[in-house]
Amino acid sequence: MIYRLLILVLVVPVLACGGCASRASRTEGDPLEPMNRAIFGFNSAVDKAVLIPAAVTYRKVTPKPARNGIRNFLHNLSSPVILVNDLLQGEWKRAGETTARFAINTTVGIGGLVDVAAREGIEKHKEDFGQTMAVAGITPGPYLVLPLLGPSNFRDALGRLPDHYFSPLAHTQFEGKNTFNDTRRVTKAIDKRERALKAVEKLRRNAVDEYASVRDLYWQTRKEKINNGDLAVEELPEFDISLYQITQ
Repeated sequence: MIYRLLILVLVVPVLACGGCASRASRTEGDPLEPMNRAIFGFNSAVDKAVLIPAAVTYRKVTPKPARNGIRNFLHNLSSPVILVNDLLQGEWKRAGETTARFAINTTVGIGGLVDVAAREGIEKHKEDFGQTMAVAGITPGPYLVLPLLGPSNFRDALGRLPDHYFSPLAHTQFEGKNTFNDTRRVTKAIDKRERALKAVEKLRRNAVDEYASVRDLYWQTRKEKINNGDLAVEELPEFDISLYQITQ
């Protein structure tokens, strides 16, 4: 398909360079481990100083029903990005479900605050351009920890740019600023961190090597998502993305 050829032309040269670096890897799949560990330490410091206090405060001042409504609303806003990637992957049934969910929840569900579609048996799912590239046969390349954004790899890091432009909010400005999109990002980061409070605390308390544990969980989570796995949102493997990831 044409989109697969475009992806190959744009991405393969970059991943090929990553493959060259991997031959010198100390840990398989993580040739940039010293740099990644340094960034991981920085992200952990920001998490403890900023995200945890914000998440705890958010939990205290926002009742659970309201938090659920906010979470539903944020997911509804991501529907255009999910739909584009559904279509690029040739997932016509899932694309139909995404469209139906958006139409139902935006209208009957009061802008997406109430997940009416789920009550009708149309369950939500997530897709991103990193997954689309994986379906196209693009290898992930080396593991990569991004400042503030957290666990990733060369392929998924590149996939962030198309996903950004797939979102209508990226093209919506208020007084010349991307206020709406920035607000969505911050709110999503705090909401995801609030959900992961206990899971991350448990991992930090029990993990012999927190960095390695997060890396392993990241690969597991991505594999499940690419294969359209059915991991619950609240399950532990999801936290590795929610811990530091502010965008997307």
